[in-house]
Order: sequence, then C-alpha cells, then structure tokens
Amino acid sequence: MEVIRISGKPPMRSFEPSVMALGNFDGVHIGHQQIIKKAFDLAKTKELPLAVMTFDPHPRQVLGRGHTYDSLLTPLTEKVQLLKALGVDFVYVIEFNRMFAAISPEEFIREYVKGLNAVDVVVGFDYTFGAGGLADTRVLKELAASFQMDSYIVPPVNRDGEKVSSSLIREKLQLGDVKWAAELLGRPYFLAGHVVHGNKRGRLLGFPTANLEPIGSFVIPKNGVYLIRAVIDGEEDCLSGVMNIGYKPTFEGERVRTLEAHLFDFAREIYGKQLHIEFLDFLREERKFLSAEELIAQIRCDIAEAKERYMKYQL
Repeated sequence: MEVIRISGKPPMRSFEPSVMALGNFDGVHIGHQQIIKKAFDLAKTKELPLAVMTFDPHPRQVLGRGHTYDSLLTPLTEKVQLLKALGVDFVYVIEFNRMFAAISPEEFIREYVKGLNAVDVVVGFDYTFGAGGLADTRVLKELAASFQMDSYIVPPVNRDGEKVSSSLIREKLQLGDVKWAAELLGRPYFLAGHVVHGNKRGRLLGFPTANLEPIGSFVIPKNGVYLIRAVIDGEEDCLSGVMNIGYKPTFEGERVRTLEAHLFDFAREIYGKQLHIEFLDFLREERKFLSAEELIAQIRCDIAEAKERYMKYQL
C-alpha cells in the first residue's frame, strides 16, 4: 500500500485510475468498513486499485468544532494500518487547513477527486464537502456525473436503533463501555504508547505496572480499571492484564492522569518499549481507599475477576 501526502493542490503528475472512497474515517468503524467494502468490490470488478482519500488534521480540529476532537479514535498512523488491512492500495492524505476548507465543492471534485484520477467515488450517506461542508451527497452525485465519474452512496449501519458513528463510539468510551465500543468498531478499542518511568508505587504494592505515555492524540476511555490485552513492540505473543486510568486518589498529591498496566505473569523490564493496548472490558470505577492494604486487597480482587473474564476471550 502506498501513502501519498498532498499539501495544496495535487501535483502535476499522472495518477493511476482508481475507485476512491472519501471520508475522515476516524476509528475505521463498521460503518466505514461498509464504505470501504463497497469500494473494494467495485475495484475488484473493474480491475482497478482501491484508493481512500482522508484528511489530516481532522477537519474539526482545524475548524474548532468542539474540544472533543483534540483527540482521535485512530490517529493517522493507526488509521493507515487499519485501511491497509482492509485491502486499500492507495491512501491520499490531504492536508486539511483553512485554505483547503474554503474551496468550493466543484473545485474539490475537479482538483482532488477527478484530479487524482478517480473513476468511481464511494461515500457514506451523510458525507459533506466544500466550503462550510454545505455540499451533500446529492451535490456529489451531480458533480461526479459532470466529470464522467460514477458515484455510490452507502447507507448507514445501525446497532440497537442507533447509527454507528465516530461520535457514538466516543460517547461509549467516555462511559467506560468498551465492550459496546468494540461492537461498533468491529474490534476492541486500542491505543499505543511508550512505557515510561513512573513513581514505582505499583512495584512497592507488589503489583509492578507499566506506565504508558500515549503516542499521538488517542481518545482515552473513562477513568477506572479495565481488562486489557497487550502486545509489546509488535511481538507475536499477546499478554493479558489490567489497566488503571485515573488520578490514584488513594495517594495524596497525585493529580496527574495516568495510564498504568499490570501484565499477568510477566517480569521483563520494558521501559522505552511500545505497547499496543486493547480494552476488553470495564471492571470497576476508580475510587479512593482508606489504606494501602485496602487497595492491595482490591487489586487482588481485580486481577482474579480479570483473569476469569479473560478466559471468555480465549474460547
């Protein structure tokens, strides 16, 4: 798969004809996957490469539409890897800035879609584009036809009466509902980070932890204790464990939000290594304990509960 970053107008070069899916695709959730699948099937039928056009930074980050988009379900590196796994041949990453945001719908289709030699265009039912995001799928079909391109609109995917969307997944993560988020994503929600030095309090309590510093601007789930699955530096083996997200309220003066993973039956030093963390289940809320001994007893209970639940994910 080739990733082509474009800043400003596409370069004056010939691009291979392709079937192109358009969208932000934050999370690459099951709704996005239907869009990619439609484009994949068309590309296979027409014996053309499959291309995806996406945008970086996320348009809402540039246009200031809500602080929630300071973080993403899938920063660009992770999004590209997920698209690759879906069979995408080319990813066009358009630099999204205020100048790009101001272009007309016609210019976008002419310069960026037709300009990149798209033969067919595939979008979701709620896709908007052009200055102010005012052009919808009806306009897209008209403009695509005017440039001799076929266009396809993919209907929404629903779960329990709700439309699957990146916003809905964010809401579920803020509630700690990582199991429902996984249902909407088609996989467990994950983030990646480097293991950094902490205050080693977990080791003193008898439960050494890996302190995680996220790589990129991932959405962090609600504070609490989670059952997790971890991979170290791309190794084949998966490790189970628990992760605490929060401020460690049992200890005074700890007001920095941390992500700490305790991996089961594991004793290696992994400082500086990269961890890929999948959130499998929510175990309990973060809370303050009256003593370190009470906290230790609860951690033992958390580990026992996590190991029992993890057995279900190995069946």
